[in-house]
Amino acid sequence: MEIIIKKNEAEINENVANGLLGIWGVVLLVDVLCWSGVFDIYFDMTIILLLAASVTLVVPAVMIVKFHFYSNMMKYLIVTATAIMAGTSYVLFTFQAVIVFVVPTLIAGLYMNKRLLYYSGMLSVMVIILAHMMTGIYLRQPWIEPFTSMEEILRYGAISRCLQYLGCFLLIFLMLDRYMQIMKPIVCVEENPTNDTNKKMAEEKEFEMMMQTLTEREKSVFVLIVSGYTNMQIADKLCLSNGTVKNYISTIYEKIGTKERNSLIMKYNSFVKEDD
Repeated sequence: MEIIIKKNEAEINENVANGLLGIWGVVLLVDVLCWSGVFDIYFDMTIILLLAASVTLVVPAVMIVKFHFYSNMMKYLIVTATAIMAGTSYVLFTFQAVIVFVVPTLIAGLYMNKRLLYYSGMLSVMVIILAHMMTGIYLRQPWIEPFTSMEEILRYGAISRCLQYLGCFLLIFLMLDRYMQIMKPIVCVEENPTNDTNKKMAEEKEFEMMMQTLTEREKSVFVLIVSGYTNMQIADKLCLSNGTVKNYISTIYEKIGTKERNSLIMKYNSFVKEDD
């Protein structure tokens, strides 16, 4: 199961990047509503919010979509950036909006990586505490924080909000854990149904027969598909447009009779090399 999750990490990055741009659009909409008088928020606060969103949401998205940055640490950068954005929104608008901290935790859950999920949880708790500590020093909207001393702010503000967030975190963790438990035996069966050498040889022969039905360019695309590359990465590697890659993939699926990309990766990945 770990193999297929690792192979899909680049695709998850691309999907999350599109989601970050969507969230940035929501932030822009909120600012426009503030500027038009629908919401009563100070102008300088809306500018801070928009700048924070541009740095924490747009920059990671551009790194993935435009510059195709696929580091193993990218997921941690995304979770960190969204947690900072959540903290900024939390301080600027209202401490009742603790639900915004669910966003980085949900994003961590998409990667099906418990270590990343734990990281998002600890980071969010730290940001909540720091956000409340900041109010003891300076608060642009004093009416959103009824407490004045740092002890009261931490006791009645930070701790209670941390508990609210941890309740949501626990639910997300339990759902992820349950999903991984359900998927693990299914994937293991598909990856190693019988441990039979003859079956492995039959699969390799099946793979070779599939390759014979493809043109040279289609073979190049198919090898990259089963190697775990996303459409965007295939386009970069073969110097093609995304549209051309999609057309090739559609033709390949039609010829081999399946569109199950993850199944193809699990079944035939061991038979290819990236330089084939």
